Amino acid sequence: MCRIITYNIHSGVGQDKKHDYRRIGNYLAAQNADIVLLQEMDTRSDIRDTQTDINNICAGKVFELVASPAVFTKWGWYGNAVLSRYPIISNRTLDVSYQGVEPRNIQTVEVATPRGPLTVINTHKGLKKRERRSQFAQLHDYIGEIQQHASAPILLGGDFNEWQFFTHAFRSIDKVLAQHKVGATFPSRFPLFSLDRVWTSSDIQVKRVKKLKNSQTKTLSDHLPVLVDIALP
Repeated sequence: MCRIITYNIHSGVGQDKKHDYRRIGNYLAAQNADIVLLQEMDTRSDIRDTQTDINNICAGKVFELVASPAVFTKWGWYGNAVLSRYPIISNRTLDVSYQGVEPRNIQTVEVATPRGPLTVINTHKGLKKRERRSQFAQLHDYIGEIQQHASAPILLGGDFNEWQFFTHAFRSIDKVLAQHKVGATFPSRFPLFSLDRVWTSSDIQVKRVKKLKNSQTKTLSDHLPVLVDIALP
């Protein structure tokens, strides 16, 4: 079995206003996560060292971090990242930014699990409806390309920023991957919106999928993490 968590970590700043990547990394390690899809990883502080941020979110040497920056500054970067206990085969970033708003991307990491390669797709979509629709269309086409040229199972996760309760935004993605709904994940203290979502290819057996809601996760970020236990063929 492989345990995967997708988590928007709010630049490491908790609901108690404290910045602490170490406590987030330690929490993820304590959940026995094998792979973590991070959104809003942020190392742009002028008072912290980027490598220290990475070491802390990796819980020392529990995970390896694979970065997918959307924004660079002289102090560091901001964007998506994947943590993995397993060896990394490849890492690819596709820019899906929409003109005039914050840059966004799709990160694709192939991981060498004990059961063979697994492709994880990590993404954080935009805040505006027109922006998201463009990004969802690009994501659908991108998944199709991956399925044409690779045989590894696929897991897609991230923060999709889709606020509507009865949305049809995911119909095209649902045609190529199976969505596993977990309910509201934002805001973490009183969740109302299903922003954080997970899909898998048909060759993955999903054993469990749930949001992690407890006193810790209500504090660590403004989003709740989503946990998925899967069995690979």
